[in-house]
Amino acid sequence: MGNRATIEVVSDNYTGKETPCYIYVHWSGSPDTVKKLVRNAAPNMRKSDVSYATARLIAEICNYVEGGLSVGVHPPTEQYKEEWDNGHYVIDISNGHIKNDGKFVDRGIEFGNF
Repeated sequence: MGNRATIEVVSDNYTGKETPCYIYVHWSGSPDTVKKLVRNAAPNMRKSDVSYATARLIAEICNYVEGGLSVGVHPPTEQYKEEWDNGHYVIDISNGHIKNDGKFVDRGIEFGNF
């Protein structure tokens, strides 16, 4: 029961090329909601740093979701990739794309260049 998904932020320009965590959302995992959250956070998501960008996206999600539940962070391992409701989203800050289970959900997002 829910509208679950996991989200990771990646970048071709990031030195480590690894996401610091998977973001888990319980009720906010639909493609439309994820696109809205990413687009709202994008100006503050530092295009050159996955860790900073991830932190800003988490802040946006936490401000959107009411209460103390329904948002979490997990180690970036297969064990924690969401396979139920809405699957797993990958936000690539180097090219402005969002993919969900390998399929494009959104393109042309402008992330912060600072």
